[in-house]
Amino acid sequence: MKFTKVEKITFSVLFSTFVFSLMILIVKISNLNYTNNLVKKEIDLIAKLTDKTPNVKTFYYNENESRNKLNLNKTNLASIKEIPCLNPSLAKKIFNFISKKEKISDLKELLEIKGMTHKKLKELDKYATVVGGHAGKASFGDKINLNYTNAKELSELQGLNLNIAEKIIEFRNSNGGFHSINELYVIPGLTSDKISSFIDKVEVK
Repeated sequence: MKFTKVEKITFSVLFSTFVFSLMILIVKISNLNYTNNLVKKEIDLIAKLTDKTPNVKTFYYNENESRNKLNLNKTNLASIKEIPCLNPSLAKKIFNFISKKEKISDLKELLEIKGMTHKKLKELDKYATVVGGHAGKASFGDKINLNYTNAKELSELQGLNLNIAEKIIEFRNSNGGFHSINELYVIPGLTSDKISSFIDKVEVK
Protein backbone atom coordinates (compact mmCIF):
# COMPACT_ATOMS: atom_id res chain seq x y z
CA MET A 1 0.00 0.00 0.00
CA LYS A 2 1.45 3.31 -1.04
CA PHE A 3 0.68 6.68 0.50
CA THR A 4 0.26 9.75 -1.57
CA LYS A 5 2.50 12.70 -0.92
CA VAL A 6 -0.31 14.56 0.80
CA GLU A 7 -1.03 11.57 3.07
CA LYS A 8 2.63 11.28 3.99
CA ILE A 9 2.78 14.95 4.91
CA THR A 10 -0.44 14.66 6.92
CA PHE A 11 0.85 11.59 8.76
CA SER A 12 4.15 13.31 9.51
CA VAL A 13 2.36 16.37 10.86
CA LEU A 14 0.07 14.22 13.02
CA PHE A 15 2.99 12.17 14.35
CA SER A 16 5.00 15.29 15.11
CA THR A 17 2.02 16.82 16.86
CA PHE A 18 1.56 13.65 18.92
CA VAL A 19 5.24 13.55 19.89
CA PHE A 20 5.21 17.26 20.77
CA SER A 21 2.05 16.86 22.88
CA LEU A 22 3.55 13.84 24.63
CA MET A 23 6.71 15.82 25.45
CA ILE A 24 4.62 18.68 26.84
CA LEU A 25 2.67 16.21 28.98
CA ILE A 26 5.88 14.66 30.31
CA VAL A 27 7.25 18.12 31.16
CA LYS A 28 4.02 19.06 32.96
CA ILE A 29 4.06 15.82 34.96
CA SER A 30 7.71 16.41 35.90
CA ASN A 31 6.92 19.97 37.01
CA LEU A 32 3.94 18.74 38.99
CA ASN A 33 6.06 16.11 40.77
CA TYR A 34 8.71 18.72 41.49
CA THR A 35 6.07 21.08 42.94
CA ASN A 36 4.57 18.27 45.02
CA ASN A 37 7.99 17.42 46.43
CA LEU A 38 8.57 21.06 47.36
CA VAL A 39 5.19 21.25 49.09
CA LYS A 40 5.90 17.98 50.93
CA LYS A 41 9.27 19.29 52.13
CA GLU A 42 7.64 22.52 53.34
CA ILE A 43 4.96 20.54 55.19
CA ASP A 44 7.63 18.34 56.81
CA LEU A 45 9.58 21.45 57.83
CA ILE A 46 6.49 23.07 59.34
CA ALA A 47 5.67 19.84 61.16
CA LYS A 48 9.16 19.77 62.70
CA LEU A 49 8.88 23.38 63.82
CA THR A 50 5.38 22.98 65.22
CA ASP A 51 5.16 22.56 69.00
CA LYS A 52 3.56 19.17 69.57
CA THR A 53 3.21 19.70 73.31
CA PRO A 54 -0.42 19.08 74.21
CA ASN A 55 -2.31 22.03 75.58
CA VAL A 56 -2.73 21.73 79.34
CA LYS A 57 -5.41 23.72 81.06
CA THR A 58 -3.82 25.59 83.93
CA PHE A 59 -5.47 27.13 86.93
CA TYR A 60 -6.52 30.74 86.44
CA TYR A 61 -5.19 33.03 89.13
CA ASN A 62 -7.02 36.16 90.15
CA GLU A 63 -5.14 38.44 92.53
CA ASN A 64 -8.24 39.31 94.53
CA GLU A 65 -9.39 35.70 94.75
CA SER A 66 -5.91 34.48 95.72
CA ARG A 67 -5.48 37.05 98.47
CA ASN A 68 -7.22 34.89 101.07
CA LYS A 69 -5.60 31.64 99.94
CA LEU A 70 -2.56 29.94 101.42
CA ASN A 71 0.54 30.34 99.23
CA LEU A 72 2.11 26.88 99.15
CA ASN A 73 5.45 28.34 98.05
CA LYS A 74 5.73 30.54 101.15
CA THR A 75 4.07 28.63 103.96
CA ASN A 76 5.16 25.89 106.37
CA LEU A 77 4.05 22.32 106.99
CA ALA A 78 1.87 23.24 109.96
CA SER A 79 -0.23 25.57 107.80
CA ILE A 80 -0.57 23.04 104.97
CA LYS A 81 -1.80 20.43 107.45
CA GLU A 82 -4.66 22.76 108.38
CA ILE A 83 -6.11 22.82 104.86
CA PRO A 84 -9.52 21.09 105.27
CA CYS A 85 -9.31 18.84 102.21
CA LEU A 86 -5.89 17.37 103.07
CA ASN A 87 -4.94 14.56 105.42
CA PRO A 88 -1.60 14.84 107.30
CA SER A 89 0.12 12.36 104.98
CA LEU A 90 -0.79 14.20 101.76
CA ALA A 91 0.01 17.55 103.39
CA LYS A 92 3.51 16.26 104.20
CA LYS A 93 3.96 14.98 100.63
CA ILE A 94 2.97 18.38 99.24
CA PHE A 95 5.36 20.18 101.59
CA ASN A 96 8.26 17.84 100.72
CA PHE A 97 7.48 18.05 96.99
CA ILE A 98 7.57 21.85 96.95
CA SER A 99 10.64 21.96 99.20
CA LYS A 100 12.50 19.68 96.81
CA LYS A 101 11.54 21.75 93.76
CA GLU A 102 12.06 24.96 95.76
CA LYS A 103 9.05 26.50 93.99
CA ILE A 104 6.12 25.48 91.79
CA SER A 105 4.41 27.71 89.24
CA ASP A 106 1.14 25.83 88.86
CA LEU A 107 -0.97 23.72 91.21
CA LYS A 108 -1.18 21.06 88.48
CA GLU A 109 2.42 20.15 89.23
CA LEU A 110 1.12 18.57 92.44
CA LEU A 111 -0.48 15.83 90.31
CA GLU A 112 3.00 14.28 90.23
CA ILE A 113 2.51 13.42 93.90
CA LYS A 114 1.30 9.90 94.62
CA GLY A 115 -2.20 10.10 96.04
CA MET A 116 -3.05 13.47 94.50
CA THR A 117 -6.02 13.30 92.13
CA HIS A 118 -7.75 15.86 89.90
CA LYS A 119 -10.69 15.86 92.29
CA LYS A 120 -8.47 16.59 95.32
CA LEU A 121 -6.59 19.25 93.38
CA LYS A 122 -9.83 21.00 92.45
CA GLU A 123 -10.79 21.03 96.12
CA LEU A 124 -7.32 22.25 97.14
CA ASP A 125 -7.65 25.16 94.70
CA LYS A 126 -10.36 26.59 96.96
CA TYR A 127 -7.84 27.06 99.78
CA ALA A 128 -4.38 27.27 98.22
CA THR A 129 -2.45 29.10 95.54
CA VAL A 130 1.14 29.40 94.29
CA VAL A 131 1.04 33.13 93.52
CA GLY A 132 -0.09 35.93 95.80
CA GLY A 133 -1.99 34.78 98.84
CA HIS A 134 -0.57 34.65 102.35
CA ALA A 135 2.02 32.53 104.17
CA GLY A 136 -0.30 31.16 106.87
CA LYS A 137 1.30 30.41 110.22
CA ALA A 138 4.71 31.08 108.70
CA SER A 139 3.86 34.79 108.71
CA PHE A 140 2.74 34.98 112.34
CA GLY A 141 4.47 34.84 115.71
CA ASP A 142 8.14 35.13 116.61
CA LYS A 143 10.86 34.09 114.23
CA ILE A 144 12.72 30.86 114.87
CA ASN A 145 16.00 31.48 116.66
CA LEU A 146 18.63 29.34 114.91
CA ASN A 147 20.62 29.09 118.13
CA TYR A 148 17.80 27.47 120.12
CA THR A 149 15.72 25.53 117.57
CA ASN A 150 15.86 21.84 116.67
CA ALA A 151 15.97 19.95 113.37
CA LYS A 152 12.28 18.96 113.49
CA GLU A 153 11.11 22.55 113.88
CA LEU A 154 13.44 23.74 111.13
CA SER A 155 12.31 21.00 108.75
CA GLU A 156 8.81 22.48 108.77
CA LEU A 157 10.05 25.66 107.13
CA GLN A 158 9.51 26.02 103.38
CA GLY A 159 12.57 24.95 101.40
CA LEU A 160 13.96 22.70 104.13
CA ASN A 161 13.78 18.97 104.75
CA LEU A 162 14.98 17.05 107.79
CA ASN A 163 18.35 16.26 106.19
CA ILE A 164 19.18 19.94 105.53
CA ALA A 165 17.76 20.95 108.92
CA GLU A 166 20.11 18.49 110.63
CA LYS A 167 23.07 20.00 108.70
CA ILE A 168 22.11 23.45 110.03
CA ILE A 169 22.00 22.13 113.60
CA GLU A 170 25.32 20.30 113.08
CA PHE A 171 26.92 23.50 111.77
CA ARG A 172 25.62 25.43 114.78
CA ASN A 173 26.92 22.88 117.26
CA SER A 174 30.32 22.67 115.56
CA ASN A 175 30.84 26.43 115.50
CA GLY A 176 29.60 27.42 118.93
CA GLY A 177 26.32 28.76 117.60
CA PHE A 178 25.34 31.16 114.85
CA HIS A 179 26.80 34.65 114.99
CA SER A 180 25.16 35.91 111.81
CA ILE A 181 22.27 34.85 109.62
CA ASN A 182 24.65 35.01 106.66
CA GLU A 183 26.47 31.92 107.95
CA LEU A 184 23.65 29.88 106.40
CA TYR A 185 25.21 30.47 102.98
CA VAL A 186 28.30 28.40 103.78
CA ILE A 187 26.36 25.28 104.79
CA PRO A 188 26.59 22.53 102.12
CA GLY A 189 23.26 21.75 100.49
CA LEU A 190 21.75 25.16 101.19
CA THR A 191 21.30 27.11 97.95
CA SER A 192 20.50 30.80 97.79
CA ASP A 193 16.99 29.96 96.54
CA LYS A 194 16.34 27.65 99.49
CA ILE A 195 17.64 30.20 101.98
CA SER A 196 15.53 33.00 100.46
CA SER A 197 12.41 30.86 100.91
CA PHE A 198 12.74 30.79 104.73
CA ILE A 199 15.26 33.46 105.77
CA ASP A 200 12.50 35.87 106.78
CA LYS A 201 11.19 33.23 109.24
CA VAL A 202 14.46 32.82 111.18
CA GLU A 203 16.81 34.97 113.20
CA VAL A 204 20.04 34.82 115.19
CA LYS A 205 20.10 35.98 118.81
